[in-house]
Amino acid sequence: MSTVKFDVNGREYVHDGTPVVVICIDGSEPAYHEEAIAAGRMPWLKNLLESQTGEYWGAHCAIPTLTNPNNMSIATGRPPAYHGICGNYILDPSTGEEVLMNDPKFLRAPPSSPPRPQQASTSRS
Repeated sequence: MSTVKFDVNGREYVHDGTPVVVICIDGSEPAYHEEAIAAGRMPWLKNLLESQTGEYWGAHCAIPTLTNPNNMSIATGRPPAYHGICGNYILDPSTGEEVLMNDPKFLRAPPSSPPRPQQASTSRS
């Protein structure tokens, strides 16, 4: 299987071609899910974790621990200081209104298109 190199937001990535699925469970403590698994309420997640095909709570959040900054950090691979989304809401000085920080005009990191990979090698050992 060949590997692929690409750059996004100033970082170089190497991908081995294996499909990757990321599941982001927002706004909860892992203990809630552990209790739900123990109660039989999350059989799919239980199976994923027991099959060892998934990583158990392997992510770390960006600071501040809010939805929009963390989602943007996942999407850009960079912290809030880089991408500029520092909270869920911001006071718009032109209107005096509190607005949700989900508009691209607040984003400092350049929006990225799907990467156009360059072949890094032709085979893996």
